[in-house]
Amino acid sequence: MNSSTLTYRNGLFYLRTTYKEADLLIASESISTINIGLSRFIEERNSIQSFLDKNPEFIYALEPLDFKGELPLAISLSVESSKKAGVGPMASLPGALADLALESMLRSGAENAIVENGGEISMKMNRKTIVGVYTGRIFNFGLILDNSSYGKIGISTSSSRVSHALSFGDADAVVVIAENAALADAVSTRVGNAVKSGCSQSMEEAVKLACSINGVKGCVVYSNDLISFGGNVKPIMLKSSPHEILKNTMLKGPVYNFLPQV
Repeated sequence: MNSSTLTYRNGLFYLRTTYKEADLLIASESISTINIGLSRFIEERNSIQSFLDKNPEFIYALEPLDFKGELPLAISLSVESSKKAGVGPMASLPGALADLALESMLRSGAENAIVENGGEISMKMNRKTIVGVYTGRIFNFGLILDNSSYGKIGISTSSSRVSHALSFGDADAVVVIAENAALADAVSTRVGNAVKSGCSQSMEEAVKLACSINGVKGCVVYSNDLISFGGNVKPIMLKSSPHEILKNTMLKGPVYNFLPQV
């Protein structure tokens, strides 16, 4: 691991650290719980290495795969989620690792816990939360999450502009909220592939596709200053402080253009 930074705010400790290729943010009420989550992440990440070395098709496949025999837990979760989304299993592996780390924190008694693995978030919170999304454009946006109605959830973002991950679409950001991060990870990839730049019809169809998959709770698509969303999500515009809630979006329909007025 490289250098780590520990901070405290709003009743939670936040650890920012790295392990191999992973950029991690782990948060909870206690440092000991964070250490449990980090240890589980490292354990699971190490356990999949020999599998990946022996099965390179897992890394490069663009469609779901089947594997025989006993699998590392993170691999098994990735295979299952990728089948639901119709993408290659690698698309859900970062989210699966975050899920397993979160699971260990909750088992240790954490009431609030967050594990972010390179933008793939697995979390359980007992308070309202705002998750920010970087789009690479003038306007970034976020989601207001009323966690009392969610419980444990996963949040994933796919982008053809600001992400190193492979995407065949033209979305500045696709955010999926699902029952776990592995599924959100896989579905955001699938949805991101379907978006055409500035095409409201493709955006609406992509959101409908996401929300049709069992276990998905909501989806937001942002492309070329258009935003479309569906399910149980509340987008907000992160232009500057204070946050501006997109109330007009709720009234005018599924697509809203918020290009700056000149």
